Amino acid sequence: MRAISPASPAKGFTPTPRRGVNVAHFLTQTARRIPDHTAVIDDDHGVRWTWKDLEERAEALALELQSSGVGRRDTVLLVSANHAEVIQSFWGIIRSGAVIAPPNAALSNEELLSICADVAPAAVIADRAHADFVEELQSAGFTGAVLWIGDLPHEPSSSSGPLTAEGTSYSRSPRREVVRSTGAAGDFAVEEDDPCWYFFTSGSTGKPKAATFTHRHLGAVLMNHRCDLFPTEDENGASLVLAPLSHGAGIHMLGQVFGGTPSVIHPGGKVDPTTLWDSIDDYGITNAFTVPTILNRIVAGYPADRGPDDHTLNRVIYAGAPMLAADQARALDRLGPCLVQYFGLAEVTGAITILRPEEHGMIPVDSAGIGTCGRARTGVEIIILDDAGTEQAAGEQGEVCVAGPTVCSGYLGRADANTESFAHGVFHTGDIGYLDERGFLFLTGRKSDMYISGGSNVYPREIEELLLTDTEVAQAVVVGVPDAQWGEIGVAVIEAIVPGTAGASSKGGQPSERTSVEGADGQAVAEPVAEERRQRLRALCKSALAPYKVPKEIHFVEEMPVTAYGKLARKEIKAEYSQGRGTAR
Repeated sequence: MRAISPASPAKGFTPTPRRGVNVAHFLTQTARRIPDHTAVIDDDHGVRWTWKDLEERAEALALELQSSGVGRRDTVLLVSANHAEVIQSFWGIIRSGAVIAPPNAALSNEELLSICADVAPAAVIADRAHADFVEELQSAGFTGAVLWIGDLPHEPSSSSGPLTAEGTSYSRSPRREVVRSTGAAGDFAVEEDDPCWYFFTSGSTGKPKAATFTHRHLGAVLMNHRCDLFPTEDENGASLVLAPLSHGAGIHMLGQVFGGTPSVIHPGGKVDPTTLWDSIDDYGITNAFTVPTILNRIVAGYPADRGPDDHTLNRVIYAGAPMLAADQARALDRLGPCLVQYFGLAEVTGAITILRPEEHGMIPVDSAGIGTCGRARTGVEIIILDDAGTEQAAGEQGEVCVAGPTVCSGYLGRADANTESFAHGVFHTGDIGYLDERGFLFLTGRKSDMYISGGSNVYPREIEELLLTDTEVAQAVVVGVPDAQWGEIGVAVIEAIVPGTAGASSKGGQPSERTSVEGADGQAVAEPVAEERRQRLRALCKSALAPYKVPKEIHFVEEMPVTAYGKLARKEIKAEYSQGRGTAR
């Protein structure tokens, strides 16, 4: 980037701090416009709220937090499974001027306590399943307010005090009577760069980091979601909540506010083809956010006697992992042109690329068989940089970097990570890829996954994409492990599908009979055809890859390990298959 001109009258210009739009004001606008339309449906807990109801509940919670001593920019930890009051908590915490910190509810108490050490919560909102965690937090010295999901205040005047872990009311400090511009008690004004959400990274390569979202940033992201992902959704539709609201599903839920589209929490919690279509049909679902695995289940569960026009879905938005071209084609054939793919990371709030419905199936895969994840989202710029920070031309590989209003403000308390991730003034995703002449992004690997075999760089994604084209491969992970001769060698770990089962044709679309055939020690366990499969997969790799990219070993597992966030546990797989190798081998 060029230096500022010394002759410019703006050479010393800095923006003037000013009041921002509290993101929760979007809720107020919708509640005023369509107060009696449905906003939240959670039939597991007997909840049907209108936008007016949600507005009042958000107000009540915001006032409760302020009266209990939670100040502007203070942290409120929210740890709960999906529930209508989690939606109330999002809007209420943000309205109060505090910062919502929603870790994955599946994390252990130890992991949650570690996160608390970083974000220093002034209050906690939790479901009863996390009572033990709350008690441990209090034993460690936490003295702030504790509110329980299922018992949150529902009217600004009805708050009687949240409960402690023992179930008794805590002693509140006197309510601060600060007059808002609307005349109600409470001060909800914020500056545009006040933090409002600590979005935790998955921690798949270390302790989760808290990406900091400000009111200005989150407002831009929600409007971007509205513009790119579900531009036509309104109060006549419905959005299905499948994934935990603590992460991408929470962003998707908040974005429904612009159209006034109600959020429906999937009953029962378990996601299977039958219950998915029960929800879609019963509630008239028009949009949903999911991952490729669940999208495959939606397709697999679609009744065979129904066609692409026999459902209510307008937008099925998927992200979080690559989706095979064959699976995309199957989904398009069964559901019609309703697929929307996006690529993003926590630090860019998912908003990097979009592959629109009309682009699905129209963009050829590249020479390595890898499909595009779309073009840059509205207001976003994608820059491909080499290791020296030099921008690459179309078709040239490098690290995928991002600039624009959807990029977060940095990591909380992690100056080291900020220096690395925001070098050259852009956010470095850690993904390797290239842009074609039309601006479509093709991801070819993950920088941290790269290994060096015989002096050549190998990016596992290209190999994994190829292995996944085999009809008997459910999941594939390739890692580099130490080797005395080559430095590192590629090891492919395969979760197989038994031929002839339903899972073999749906590629993860339905539960399938899987087989345990080999352990990490390389010894056969129970599958006599393991070697034949191994030879077939090796031949597949040799037919399409340079010799140095072909995995030296192929192992089969009954089920691939995953992290608490549902991602493949690549770090653990690499550690397991690295034991006893290299100079010690």
